[in-house]
Amino acid sequence: MNPVLVVNLILIGVFLVYIIGPAAVGFYSTFSRFKCESFDTKDITGTVFEKYKDLYVDLIPKIKAMPHERVTVKSEEGFDLVADFFDNGSCDTVIFMHGFSSNKYSNFAKQCDDLKDRVNFLMVEQRAHNDSGGKWVTFGIREQYDLVKWSEWAAAKKPGKIFVYGVSMGAATAGFASDKLDPARVAGLIMESGFKSPFTMLYDSSVGKYTIVKILTPFMSMFARIFIGIDMRMRVADSLAKTTIPVLFIHGTKDVKVPIAHSCYNSEVCASDNQRLFIEGGQHAVTYIYGADRTKAAVRSFIDNGFDEGA
Repeated sequence: MNPVLVVNLILIGVFLVYIIGPAAVGFYSTFSRFKCESFDTKDITGTVFEKYKDLYVDLIPKIKAMPHERVTVKSEEGFDLVADFFDNGSCDTVIFMHGFSSNKYSNFAKQCDDLKDRVNFLMVEQRAHNDSGGKWVTFGIREQYDLVKWSEWAAAKKPGKIFVYGVSMGAATAGFASDKLDPARVAGLIMESGFKSPFTMLYDSSVGKYTIVKILTPFMSMFARIFIGIDMRMRVADSLAKTTIPVLFIHGTKDVKVPIAHSCYNSEVCASDNQRLFIEGGQHAVTYIYGADRTKAAVRSFIDNGFDEGA
């Protein structure tokens, strides 16, 4: 056999075994649907959430026990999306959008406890998570249209202002949707630990510091385009650059999964009134809890006053 042909076949085999194979596994494990326990029952040992375990064990059962109803809307593709609606007697509603491979109660137990006297909660289960339908997670790219559906539901349910609070992928969902939501009803977006694009999130994440994962990310992105039909390089900034809805950006300075530079960039390009609340020492998706009274006061002020009195 021709030696050049042999070498080429070996190189192709190495490429398939060490690049395409791992990329395919990474794609499927990252984008396929999740069933996620809330942090009061899930083992969160060794994660950034572990230090707050007592808080989750205390608050999550209390939030779950509050009166609420299960509600559904149809996605644009026709499958069911579900949420829990908590009518706390307010005219105003916060739509909570959880993060990737997470649970609505896990990301927002503290926020709910702090805001239960002020607003209603619409706690969404994002597509391909838990009881919502859908086969694939798309990191906000298609979830943005689900959020538009939820905002329309909330607008029909209550006459007051609507706010969207998203964490991580939920923040990206809010950002992508920011130029499609009705500014006459949606009064503000709160984006905690948000990222520039799904591609940069995967590339810059803590695991992405390993060279092999950086090499695999473009191939995972290729699979996402082929099998899901999405472009992982889509930027949240492209929507924020056209929005008129005020945005409060929250990020922790010690976020290694999504570096704070992502929120800095999104804030810089955002066309609407926006403010940054950067918490020294805060980590990914727990910045609100870590920020304690400072984040609590900022979010409450934003909901009550917008940026009239500052956040």
